[in-house]
Amino acid sequence: MIQPGRDLAPTRYLVIWNPDAGSRVGLPTDLAGESTLRRAMSDYGLGEELFASPSVAATCARLDVGANERYDVVVAAGGDGTVGVVAKHLIGTDIALGILPTGSLMNIVRSLGIPRDVDAAAQVIATGMVKTIDVGRSRGGLFFEVASIGMGAALLGETHEIATGRLGSIRELIRAFVFTPAARMSIEIDDRTIQTDALMVAVANAPFTGAGLALAPDTRLDDGRFDICVYRRFSRLGLLVHLGTIAAGRRHHSPRIDTYRSRRVQVAALRPLPVRADAMDLGTTPVGFVVLPAALRVIVRRQRDR
Repeated sequence: MIQPGRDLAPTRYLVIWNPDAGSRVGLPTDLAGESTLRRAMSDYGLGEELFASPSVAATCARLDVGANERYDVVVAAGGDGTVGVVAKHLIGTDIALGILPTGSLMNIVRSLGIPRDVDAAAQVIATGMVKTIDVGRSRGGLFFEVASIGMGAALLGETHEIATGRLGSIRELIRAFVFTPAARMSIEIDDRTIQTDALMVAVANAPFTGAGLALAPDTRLDDGRFDICVYRRFSRLGLLVHLGTIAAGRRHHSPRIDTYRSRRVQVAALRPLPVRADAMDLGTTPVGFVVLPAALRVIVRRQRDR
């Protein structure tokens, strides 16, 4: 087993590749194909085992088989969805996660400081170190980025549908913006209960979600706590402007956001509010979240390379 914080020893790799990663509204945003991946694997000593997955089910089946094949590192070559599927299978094991980013957004990569370039990311896998990071858990399962409640969940859900080519969701996006008011919420955290009116709440395990939105730019992936960001002093238009200013990884933060830190969160509201975690629709409030500290081993740059 590779110990966290230690340089990598000789290693056996399995690369899981999603050939469909890297498209928005049906258009390709990343041109890394099999030849690019195999060249990077060869150049940086990542072995020859490349599995081109046709589906999530096929990825899960290959990972189930791989659990008995003594891999040291499983590399997710794809977008945030591919990374999430692979990562969920590695939680609770000694196998480390490597990432070759071929998706369009790559919030997990952005949060971990891993390069977007395939060759540079392959070099990180070959020469980096293992870091343990936290994972969030809710009723819908595990999440790695941010859970949102209220208007944020409604907007992110419709935006995701549009990005996958369902352009009819543009009308639903407008409806969500116009008809989702601030709501009375009760937010229970480790040391207090917060009663507030807010347009949205973000429960952040990582800084980024959606279209690179820095909803919680100061969040750490290794501190065993969520950042809970409460958007209570925003108009609808003010929230929309704020989300625009923090898109694509710009780390602008508003003083109108109240931030708390906690290992667990329970959110209830006077009326049901939409809930979303990463790309998962979790239905409506009430909803609870808990941190799984140091649950996932992932390869990142060595400290001296940052």
